[in-house]
Amino acid sequence: MTIEHIRFRSGDVHCAADLYLPQEADGPVPGVVMGHSVHMVKEALAPGAAYLVRAGFAVLAIDYRTIGASEGHPRGQVFPHRYVDDVRNAITYLQGRPEVDAARIGLWGHSLGATVAIQAAAIDRRVACVACQNPSMFNGWRAMEKARGRAGVQAILDVVDQDLRQRQETGKGMRMPLLGTGDPHIVDYLQLAKEVYPTFDDEVEAESLAQVLLWVPEAFIERVAPRPLLMVTGREDLTHDIDEVLAAYDQAREPKRLEILPYDERGLSVEPGLGQAMSLAAEWFHRHLIEAEPFVPSPPASEVRAKGLRPEFTSQ
Repeated sequence: MTIEHIRFRSGDVHCAADLYLPQEADGPVPGVVMGHSVHMVKEALAPGAAYLVRAGFAVLAIDYRTIGASEGHPRGQVFPHRYVDDVRNAITYLQGRPEVDAARIGLWGHSLGATVAIQAAAIDRRVACVACQNPSMFNGWRAMEKARGRAGVQAILDVVDQDLRQRQETGKGMRMPLLGTGDPHIVDYLQLAKEVYPTFDDEVEAESLAQVLLWVPEAFIERVAPRPLLMVTGREDLTHDIDEVLAAYDQAREPKRLEILPYDERGLSVEPGLGQAMSLAAEWFHRHLIEAEPFVPSPPASEVRAKGLRPEFTSQ
């Protein structure tokens, strides 16, 4: 496996990404764009990317704009709709690589990155299939209200209003911890992330809260079909609401698959949960990027005439 650190244009900035390529391949291979969760960085995707590369795929693990090593100011703007554009621009970059089969591109996302992948697939016909791990935020407002209560959402809106006034008066917005610090497990998790990933920053722009409340990818999930959709989630996941996952899965159309593994959220990021989850993703991509027959459009009328063929029409 080789790793290349690259940058690709997305909007008016460049996003950073790590391109993982199989060491030996006979011609172009299928490609997968990987997107991290709302607060993480692309380096955290390395263990999962390794599984996919060993299965024969080229992988582009990206940092969304203003996150990690990507460009963009102010830092920490969690704008999921922009993340969708970043994923689509990553597809364009990956298709331009000679090592990649441009007609066989899949998406993989974790947490918020999973629903970003779902919405990107809904509007981008170049996506052949999707795999999601611990998908979350199918409806940002509802998710926030379930996690924090109605009073908590009102408190968020108060912060959004205060941030608007501050940006109007000073030109700079407020910054705040995205996940909060009330849970000691979250505190430990954030501290470990800071130690392991130098580009990780758990603070975000307060205006991000409004963008998350406006995020409603459940309105697009049925549009992913006919591209196959895989959802993998943990059975004891307190971070990602399994009821939301089940409801979203019911809303999605075939072809689809749901796997509920006996882990919590972090259990799917370390062994043995990581291996089980990524093996399911690799199997999904193999079936729908390698084994599946590519779409073959019908020939244009000029070609039909040139070959002296007679078109056949089906009457109802």
